[in-house]
Amino acid sequence: METHHRVTFYGILQEKIASELSLNISLKNVSEMRSYLEENYPILRNIPYLVAINRTVSSLESPLAPNDNIAILPPFSGG
Repeated sequence: METHHRVTFYGILQEKIASELSLNISLKNVSEMRSYLEENYPILRNIPYLVAINRTVSSLESPLAPNDNIAILPPFSGG
């Protein structure tokens, strides 16, 4: 069974990688997804980022379900 996850990048990562990716692989949790992304997009190894699943910031152990919307959030600054 094919699993689909939509990954949206924000901030500088949007400029360096893409606005959005579609992952059609089975990923059990955020840790597996981070490993996959960092292997395929090495820039992620050098920029700290948070992962939000369906608009909720998640831990490494957070499970991923089919059709989850995943946001990759780099550090933000503002004023």
